[in-house]
Amino acid sequence: MACNNNFVVKQIIDLYDQISKLESLKPSKNVDTLFGQLVSTCLPTDTNIDVTKMSEEVKDMRSNLIKLCGEAEGYLEQHFSTILGSLQEDGNPLDHLHIFPYYDNYLKLSKIEFDLLSQHTTHVPTKIAFVGSGPMPLTSIVLAKFHLPNTTFHNFDIDSHANTLASSLVSRDPDLSKRMIFHTTDVLNANEGLDQYDVVFLAALVGMDKEAKVRAIEHLEKHIIEI
Repeated sequence: MACNNNFVVKQIIDLYDQISKLESLKPSKNVDTLFGQLVSTCLPTDTNIDVTKMSEEVKDMRSNLIKLCGEAEGYLEQHFSTILGSLQEDGNPLDHLHIFPYYDNYLKLSKIEFDLLSQHTTHVPTKIAFVGSGPMPLTSIVLAKFHLPNTTFHNFDIDSHANTLASSLVSRDPDLSKRMIFHTTDVLNANEGLDQYDVVFLAALVGMDKEAKVRAIEHLEKHIIEI
């Protein structure tokens, strides 16, 4: 097992070396290939790597790689949200979500999230807040379409352009256009209204380091009610 873990770490370091030298992280054949290889390397569940035992150099590399992944994911979502939103006016962009390369992953992850939610709530939530929804709010969309058909989703993002793209995605859907609401704000500045939601989701990319994530979680904890 240790040998396998070391091999995986080496593969990730090699990919990081290539990714960190890219001139741009916007979607391209080279970018897509490298991040596809990174996803394939990290997905297997038979590895159990203890991050705390890594060298400081590898820990720094890991932190930098997380930031690069976040930036690349933002570009990827922006790219596909723009494509979907520009489809013919009489079409529904949500009917074509399968063109997004990781859509199947979102279907699986959202099912897991819904199952966890069901285990820890006593009633079906009527209002959900999603913090850090981005230009392509797939978690909100999938949960709303397939698992929570009567729930209203309030999506928060600090980027107004991301919200414009996301709003365009759902604007032609007769159902979700009524149940998906977008707010442009930094959640750390939101002190009122968070207690109106039954559930608050925090996107993985909110706070790109541990300290920032802790600040966001502590702020949410202070201003939301306990279910």
